[in-house]
Amino acid sequence: MKFLLYYILRRFFVKLEYSDGKITLTKGVFIKRTAILPLTAAVKITVRQTPLLRIFRAKEVTVFTHRGKLELFLNKTEQPPFLPVMPSLGIKPRFREILFGALIDTRALAGIAFFAAVLQRIGRIIGSSYFERIISALFSTAEKLSETLLMIHVAVPTIAAFAAVFAAFSWIFAFLTKLIKLSGFRLSRRGKFVYIKSGVFTLYETALVQNTAAVITRRTMICMLFGRSPVYYSKTMVYPAASEKLFERILVKLFGITPESAAPVKTPPSGTAAHCIVPLCVFGISTALLILFYFSRLSSAKLLKTVLYCAVFAGGYIALCGMILMKNAESSFGKHRVRLSYRRGTAVYCACFPREIERGSVLSQSIFLRSKGLFDYKALVSGRKSFRARRLPIGSLQDRVGKH
Repeated sequence: MKFLLYYILRRFFVKLEYSDGKITLTKGVFIKRTAILPLTAAVKITVRQTPLLRIFRAKEVTVFTHRGKLELFLNKTEQPPFLPVMPSLGIKPRFREILFGALIDTRALAGIAFFAAVLQRIGRIIGSSYFERIISALFSTAEKLSETLLMIHVAVPTIAAFAAVFAAFSWIFAFLTKLIKLSGFRLSRRGKFVYIKSGVFTLYETALVQNTAAVITRRTMICMLFGRSPVYYSKTMVYPAASEKLFERILVKLFGITPESAAPVKTPPSGTAAHCIVPLCVFGISTALLILFYFSRLSSAKLLKTVLYCAVFAGGYIALCGMILMKNAESSFGKHRVRLSYRRGTAVYCACFPREIERGSVLSQSIFLRSKGLFDYKALVSGRKSFRARRLPIGSLQDRVGKH
């Protein structure tokens, strides 16, 4: 609908002007809505060309700011003054790096939601019969899986097997989609912009404004084994598989974040488990309930047993990953830049940003942290974002933070 109104019938519904360093976009016929965006407020500009848009020689442009975004459709040949031109030369990662980045960037829960949405869309466009056939095929696979497991004396309810099969197919579908999206990945820089280009069927171009956000790495157990992690900036993947040395080069060469030799600050071994207190509680409670389950008369409740087993595995796995990764996670507080490490799910994130975009910091210390000589550091940065490093030693942290 947007494509029809704002591109095919653009001369009737849209008025677009560029003047005095701002974009003025007016949409509508009877009820007009006008959006004014100063170009100095832009932090990211994306250009997307789906196969349909390419047929009509069109492109979808989105200008992001810290407080919102502005969407519009342009002709493929249009090059307004606010739209940067991507350089012809750039850095091209190897295919195995792109494959690694797609693997790490594919999340299980997001994949399930995405696969379910795609199935629903297929049902609406093509017909409910195709949707029912796909669900029936997944259910048949789940039944075969249950029968196979039963042969080795592992009883799994069909509904649990269906959930496992659906999750597996969802992850594979999301992974392949992500791999196609990252294919043709190219990275370059010109002036104050960092450019990323990728895609095969749908083409993506992104221009990132330097020093408006934190540069973030996401490290999982697989990343720790291979010594590489994907790098993100403003929710956009900048490089699919960067080593620690390459990450430092990206900070300096692309984003102008000055390297410093500030001593690293780490959570002491005694406080590492506290980073995973929630999954540890889930693991302990689920284990206790599972033990009670076997001593009770509910042995026939296979679904309940499956749920408890899943909770034990999920809680234990998340806690184990968190403790191993946080053991080696480091933060640092230099004169020109800050680096904070924190856990989220089964991954540890490292956010690095220049002091110039930091809008304040909060130091907090509970009664329990006070007795152990630890406290938490929360940094507030541009764009209403915040990052929190927990359980850092009070002595070393005060020496570094207190000077700034």
